[in-house]
Amino acid sequence: MMLVTMSITACTQNVTETPDHKVETIAELFDSLANRGAPPSHELRCYRDSMMSDEYTIFTVVEDTTQKTDEADKDWYRHAADNQRFLLRNATYLVEKLCKTAVESYRYSTPDSVNYSITIKKEPETLLTFRHYKGNRNADCIVLYYTIKKPAKILPKPCDPKLTQALLKQFLAEQKDVKQYPVHYEWDKGVPFPNEGKFYTSFTQHRGHSADSLAASLVTGIHYIIPAKGEEQAKKLENELCDRLTRLYTEQPVIGSNLRTTIRPGLKMKRLSRFWLWQNGKDRRRTIYELQTEVFDDGLHILELNTADAPRFTVPLNWWVIMRTHNTKIFYLDEWKEHI
Repeated sequence: MMLVTMSITACTQNVTETPDHKVETIAELFDSLANRGAPPSHELRCYRDSMMSDEYTIFTVVEDTTQKTDEADKDWYRHAADNQRFLLRNATYLVEKLCKTAVESYRYSTPDSVNYSITIKKEPETLLTFRHYKGNRNADCIVLYYTIKKPAKILPKPCDPKLTQALLKQFLAEQKDVKQYPVHYEWDKGVPFPNEGKFYTSFTQHRGHSADSLAASLVTGIHYIIPAKGEEQAKKLENELCDRLTRLYTEQPVIGSNLRTTIRPGLKMKRLSRFWLWQNGKDRRRTIYELQTEVFDDGLHILELNTADAPRFTVPLNWWVIMRTHNTKIFYLDEWKEHI
């Protein structure tokens, strides 16, 4: 699937699950979860030490449903609980199986958790971490990381968005009837980020609590819309963009690049969760560039943000219908309001 990584292939699509069926490989586990509507995420990163990290993550939380009254909520949680039981049964079976052949493996438990740390092999360094624990309000939580680390094929370039900008420009030039709108996210000095759900990501340039969290800030960018004839065509466009970004940052690694995608069923299709570039300093980790996408029946939406000069910034929850924000006030793009 990825140029950098393990050979995960879509070898499991014809497997019929039965109540007693156990998956035999990590690839089969990921594919089964994707088919159940609970896909893993994938992150390709290049570190300052010229190492490439290829990481797959599963993180699930199932809350106590005894207090739920809405039937739709109950149905959703029942489905989530069924996926959780499937994941727990199969992930536990897999990690126990891998422990028997691993280079190193550790299992430790507490009254509220069971934890595994496994080095599957040294070259390339392949790691698996699994944890099952009780979270807040007695929530049942599972986290699994499958990571492959290896040196970059060539010396990584310094952090710079020019490669991504050129790739996006070429991708857009190949499409027809692309629309674009400027976006503008602004925060006044002294106005804190809200706790409410209008903004789903927020960043400050310096680590920990600092003056950045109340600094005046302005981030600008462009919202592109590529028309499509149905959601499947829009997904294919998004997948093509993901593949191009993956090839680019595998073949021409850039320090501080992070490409996060979500795996669709079959491990062949991906959706772009987020791409960003960051620079590490002594006391700060500066995000200088950001890409996000969203798929709808009528097209692929791409958000490109230039964040290098912003001491802090947020991305609004429904960015694909938003032209501008000023503190918590939101200005919508009228023709796309139906996508809220």
